[in-house]
Amino acid sequence: MLRPFPILLAALLVVGQAPVAQANSFDQDANSCDLNDKTTLRSLCKNGAGLPSYPSTQEMMERSPNIANMIVDAANKYGVDPKLALAVSAHEGAMSACAGSFSGVLGPMQLTGATGRAYGMDRGILSENIEGGVMTLRDAVKSCGGTSSIRCLADRYNGSTESQRRNWTHDVNRRYAGLNSAGQSIRQGCGAQPVCQMGPGDFQTPNGGETKLASSAPGPARSDINVASGQV
Repeated sequence: MLRPFPILLAALLVVGQAPVAQANSFDQDANSCDLNDKTTLRSLCKNGAGLPSYPSTQEMMERSPNIANMIVDAANKYGVDPKLALAVSAHEGAMSACAGSFSGVLGPMQLTGATGRAYGMDRGILSENIEGGVMTLRDAVKSCGGTSSIRCLADRYNGSTESQRRNWTHDVNRRYAGLNSAGQSIRQGCGAQPVCQMGPGDFQTPNGGETKLASSAPGPARSDINVASGQV
């Protein structure tokens, strides 16, 4: 969400997304997984705010599991598709508490102070940064009549230059589609374990279990080593 708002960022801030996936000092998860936790961004970000690394959405969820699960909890709380909320945070702030921009937005949802206050949230508190961003996304979805037009969501959530909105549309759409693909692991919120989405040929386990089983075992790959009986 790129709208001007004054903020003291780290001394060196490169504009745009990092081309490499290696971790840097601005890749920061929450200390706990709790939307009621009032930990501030300042306390988490000893080096200030700056540009985190932007790997795949799955890698972001792995390095910031608490933030990813808090985003899912906030999405469920406000009636937003969790996969969309994760895709938006992945593009906006790389699911990092210490994400910052030249325009002054902060946190995993890249929230402005004014937008946060409009929803009764303090964007400087991690959990409220997440909730404020998800509430903004909720209203964008309502205004756009659903999630079918990612470009419409870009216009309402990002609200910056035309080129940045085109980039937002492309990247969020790509990440959202990836999270919706068969077999993709998704976060289930604080206190829950990730499960796999159902794919073609999969079936539910008996007694309503959460574990998904394939309908048949995969055949051996050429790289597999066959071991005779009794040699294991």
